[in-house]
Amino acid sequence: MNTYRVLGICLSILISATVVRAQSTAWKPEFYTYCVEIGAPGVKPHSFPEQVKMLKEIGFDGTGYAIWLSDDMEKNLKILDDAGLQIYMFWISVNLNAEKGKAYDQRLPDAIRKLKGRPATICVLLGGFKAGDPNGMDAAIKVLRELGNIAAEAGVRISIYQHVGNWTESLPFVVEVVRKVDHPQVGFNFNLCHWLKVDGKNDYRPLLRDNATKLFVVTINGAQVDAKTWANGLIQPLDCGNFDNGQLLTTLAGIGYKGPVGLMCYGVPDDARDHLVRSMAVWRKLKTKIN
Repeated sequence: MNTYRVLGICLSILISATVVRAQSTAWKPEFYTYCVEIGAPGVKPHSFPEQVKMLKEIGFDGTGYAIWLSDDMEKNLKILDDAGLQIYMFWISVNLNAEKGKAYDQRLPDAIRKLKGRPATICVLLGGFKAGDPNGMDAAIKVLRELGNIAAEAGVRISIYQHVGNWTESLPFVVEVVRKVDHPQVGFNFNLCHWLKVDGKNDYRPLLRDNATKLFVVTINGAQVDAKTWANGLIQPLDCGNFDNGQLLTTLAGIGYKGPVGLMCYGVPDDARDHLVRSMAVWRKLKTKIN
């Protein structure tokens, strides 16, 4: 066989193998939405089936909702299954102050167990005390370990939702709580808009890198870094604002984050289909650039 032909074949094989390897190692997180048509004055939310249909048509992989504690759980999961979408995120409020009532709804454990086999994470908003109040720590450790054990039964995870006004509104404090809980099923959220509101003057990258194994949920959106308002400020479609989401996503890829990425839509006043289509276009460009 001609020597040049042999070299050409070898080169073709090498190139093909390189392409296959690159494809197999590409960063491909699922992309979902939550808080769609919520918090925007004058916007009437579509029904759940209508939203699911719209998300599927636009190309999202799934969605997130306040956890369903009634018969709606089975009904809505079937709607998602029929559409070929996943539920990646549920959220629920948990009370740490016994003087203010029970920690959580008694139906929550059963709801978590119904999620067995699904890639859902239960995000908890911890309240009952002022932000960072040390009086909440013992209760937090107890309830998060309890929920972590229930989540382990179903093969899902619990993540502390970093939220302005909650006991855990500052992400460094959230990470401290996660370390003290020390449970394999309990981690934390990185919610961009809340990070910017509370800790935005700091660099998020060292914190995410140092705690990558406990980063369970990431939610992004377009944002104006120095804004004081949520709508049209800290929460916008991905084609708006000056926050560098490309840098954030590159950081996530670099630390090996393998979870889905959520798109926060709370208070976005535009037509839902319009702003979701725009955000999807930006998401695809950012992901392509990273890979």
